[in-house]
Formats: sequence, C-alpha cells, structure tokens
Amino acid sequence: MKVLVSDNISEAGIDILKDNEIDVTFDTELSYEELLEEIGKYDGIILRSMTPLNEEVLSQADNLKVIARAGSGYDNIDVDAASKQGIVVLNTPGQNTISAAEQTMALMLGLSRNVPQANDALHKGVWDRNKYMGVELNGKTLGIIGLGRVGGNVATRAKAFNMEVIANDPYIPTERGKKLGVELVSFKEILQRSDYITIHTPLTDETYHILGKKEFAQMQDGVRILNVARGKNVDTHALAEAIKEGKVVGAALDVHEEEPLDVEHPLLGLEDKVIVSPHLGGTTVEAMDNVAIDAAKQAISVLEGGLPRTPLNVPTLQPEAMEQIKPHVMLAEKLGSFYAQWGEGRIKELKITYNGDIAKQEVSPVTTALLKGLLNPILDVAVNLVNASLIAEERGINVTESKSSSIDKYSNLITLEVVTEEGTNKLAGTVFNESDLRIVNINDYHVDAVPEGKLLVSTHTDKPGILGNFGTILGEDGVNIANMQLGRHDIGGMAVMVMSIDSEITDQTKEKLLNINGISEVKEVNL
Repeated sequence: MKVLVSDNISEAGIDILKDNEIDVTFDTELSYEELLEEIGKYDGIILRSMTPLNEEVLSQADNLKVIARAGSGYDNIDVDAASKQGIVVLNTPGQNTISAAEQTMALMLGLSRNVPQANDALHKGVWDRNKYMGVELNGKTLGIIGLGRVGGNVATRAKAFNMEVIANDPYIPTERGKKLGVELVSFKEILQRSDYITIHTPLTDETYHILGKKEFAQMQDGVRILNVARGKNVDTHALAEAIKEGKVVGAALDVHEEEPLDVEHPLLGLEDKVIVSPHLGGTTVEAMDNVAIDAAKQAISVLEGGLPRTPLNVPTLQPEAMEQIKPHVMLAEKLGSFYAQWGEGRIKELKITYNGDIAKQEVSPVTTALLKGLLNPILDVAVNLVNASLIAEERGINVTESKSSSIDKYSNLITLEVVTEEGTNKLAGTVFNESDLRIVNINDYHVDAVPEGKLLVSTHTDKPGILGNFGTILGEDGVNIANMQLGRHDIGGMAVMVMSIDSEITDQTKEKLLNINGISEVKEVNL
C-alpha cells in the first residue's frame, strides 16, 4: 500500500505508517500540476489544509481509497466528489482540544496583565511598570459562548482561577453545566454580565458575526473579548470601533476573518489594546502528534478493510438498500433541521419511532440523517453512522429508536419526539409515492406541509382576522405567500400554521407579525 503525505505532519504519524509496512512518500512541495500527475499512484493520502483535493484532482485518483485530514477542518477537500468515487474521507476532531483551551487561557492572562506589550516595551529599552498595570482574573465573570469540548475545558481552567463562569449553548443540557460548575444563561445575559467573553463555536449561519456592533453595545463597559474558534465569529471592524470608543478595553484573537491577517486591518493599529496570534490554537507539539497519529491509525484501518473512527462520508448500506430508503433519509434530515430551527429548550432525549413500511427496513442511516439535520448547525464535524450516537452522548442526549408495523393514516411514518427541560415537542413526516416528502404532524396538530424552501411556522389563536392580518403584513412588506397549511383541534382554540414564502422576512416584518393580537409565536425555518 502506498500513502502520500502532502502536508507537514508529525513524524509520530509517519512512523506509525512505516511500522505497518506502508510505503510512505513525504512531499510537501508538490505543485498543483504535479499533484494531478502523481495522485493516481497512491492508495491513501494524509494532508492538512494546504493540499487542494478538488474534483479535478480526485478525477485522477484512480487508486485512492482513503483521504485522512490531520485536523478537523476540511474545506480543501471535495467530499462529494470523493464519495462519488467511493473514497473514504476522515478527519481527526478533538485531538487539539487541550491546546486550544490552553491557548485561550494564555491569551486571557496575557490580555489581563499586558504581557506582550510590556515585553515589547522592555525589549525596546522602556521600563514602565505603571503603564502596564493589569487586572486579576480572580472574581471576574467569564462568559463562554459554546460549551463543547474546548469551551468545557476553558471553563474548568477558569474555575481554577476562581472566576465565575457562565455559558450560553442551547444544545447543552443543564446537567453538563452543573458538572462543570457553570451557570447556563441566555445569550443576552452573556453580553450584559461578562467581564470576559470567549467564543468556542463552529462557524455557521447562526454564529457568523455572533459578536458585532449591536452585541458590543449591549456589553458592560470594560469588557475583554477572546476568539480562538473561527475568525468570522467576530465582526472585527466593529470590534476595532468598540475598542476605540472604550466599550471594549482589550481583545485577544488567535483567528481572523481573513488569514493571513491583512496588515492594514484596523486592529493592528491598536497594539496597546489588542493581542493577535497567527492561528496557533492547535499548534503545539502534543496536538500535532495527536492529529498525525490519529490520521495514520484511521487511514490504516480503512486500507485494511475496516472503518475509520471519525469518517465524513462512510457509506452505511449496500447501494440497492440505500436507494430504497433514500427518500426517508431525506425526510429525516429535514425533520431534524426543522426542529433545530423551530424547537426550543435544552434537549435531553430524542425518541424516534418508525411505523409502517419503513419499520421493515434498516433505519440506522435514517436516524443518522435526522441527527445530522438536528445537530449539524452546532458542529464542525459531520454526523454519520459511526459518530452520531457518540456526538449525542457527549451532549447528554439520549437517543432511542422504536419500530411498529402498525399503520394508521399513512403507509409509512417517522415520528420525532424531543424531550427538553421545558417539555416534549413532536414532529412527524411521511413519504408519498416514493419521493413526495411531507410533514404531517406538529405537536399533534395535523398539517400537510412540504419541507422545502423558506417556511414560517406560527402558533396562534384560531379566530377571524388572524390569517388576513398575517397575509396583509407580508404583502405590504413584499413577501409572496406560495402555500399555507393550518392545523387546529377546536374552533377558537390554538392552531399551528406552516406558510411557504418566496423570500426571507426582515426582523421588522417578524416583529409586526408577532404584534398581531392572538399570535403566540412565529419561527423561520429554511430547508
């Protein structure tokens, strides 16, 4: 077996490959043209972020069986193209958790005690103890946005400095917060109560510029900001303005909106208030060893006919069987995504019930797809058959499956019950004519909604004028209604409406809808 190592990784990983009698080529200087020419010779490739494995390159990879990313991000790999060619793609998430947490603490301490600035001054011959007077961490409030692996480790370390630690993560149950000694609070409370705010979330539509001009305005004066997660989680131009205005007294950033960081960026003119480093969160000897060893071991497993521990695209069934359940896989992912955008409360348990024809099939890929739709908005790793249960377990979510051949109204039905600390929510969907997907139940209200495109989901009192007012506001604001489904139990009681619209609504439009007398809730869902 031949493996190409095309980016710099630790010798520890290369040694494992050689110890397993793998023929290793280490070449980090390949040009794009050379990569196109050489890739077909190899059974596997181990890389980091510099090697581009796009569709063109992979089209030449006739013998490639595995792509192992030594690290977590995989923007440089065309996973879909690899899947079409039957190439297993894997990554090594979690191997640099401690390094990223320690980098956060290093920056927090440096920011508090002005260490980089004082060091720079002293190297220039300036001795000034008063200018670089710092503050203690002891007794300060640390607000953590994202209490996953890294956020949890930061919390533990901050507690050792006698900090009060609060956190916001809607996908983490209260029990995990209690185990860490962390108070789980709203995002608004994080902004208003924290002396320090640190971000530990993946980059998603929800977390892009999660800290911007509006958020800085809500913070208390003298707050300090840290980011060792994803550069675009912070609007850094707004951060620079908040520092100039005195709202934010300091910031420490290991990641940046564009990397390398533009030398003209306004933050670089604020060296007395800002610490920057060139994305070193996972760059330690130990972390580099860990990701290299993990990538090598998983690559060997695949080459020997086994499964990787953290795959990004492993097929789960024979093609014929997968084709048979494909519509249900699509439906399940949409049910999960629908809930992620519509549901509220910290998830404790997921109950998935399969009724009718689908209950006769192997449903593990269907459950996986549902978890993917539900959890992917908060993860930077792919959810799949191998890791879905582990990821849910890490977040304290109990997942149960049940099957029944009994049929009520539908020949097949997937029902999702989500148990949260506030109660239980239910969604159900079915597949008509092998490919027509429908959501047919929302909290026991019968609907017949196509899970596609932009949806508005409202809960309201069933009384005259509600729907008319709803439509009038949307019309006045230039939003076209494509379809509408209404579910109710009793005349004059509560009702649920699912409305398909042709364009997104603004915050102002949503506020108008919520001000309609009788409207309890309006949620936007994009599928």
